[in-house]
Amino acid sequence: MTSVEFPPPAHARGDHLDTPVRELMSPGVLSIVEDASLRQVLRALRRHRVHAVLVSGRANGLSLGWVTTRGLLAWIERDHSLTVARDAITEPPITIDPGATVREAVSAMAREGVGRLLVAHRNNAMPEGVVSELDVLGV
Repeated sequence: MTSVEFPPPAHARGDHLDTPVRELMSPGVLSIVEDASLRQVLRALRRHRVHAVLVSGRANGLSLGWVTTRGLLAWIERDHSLTVARDAITEPPITIDPGATVREAVSAMAREGVGRLLVAHRNNAMPEGVVSELDVLGV
């Protein structure tokens, strides 16, 4: 019987920037509906200990963008029960393929000026997870 040897994954060979984003993404996506209050957004961010929440359209469920902790600083003196998530979006929802490399993710983040990417096989597909600046810096 002949055994087949597979090459080690890119990160095991030391080619960290060639690691597929699926290997370092956070699985799943914290999402909130567009007309949720900022109070609900803050509660979700704290409860899940994340720095951003994806805002989805109520009618179609499409990703509208990210409300980030940094972006919420501009809303600190406003009544969080009167403002909706849609109004506090500060980043567009940029998608990257799960097989894309960390190098491609870093390039996309820099080009788009965002701190996180949805990991999905195509735009408007159900995301598998999120890859953030912190994830790629950890490589």
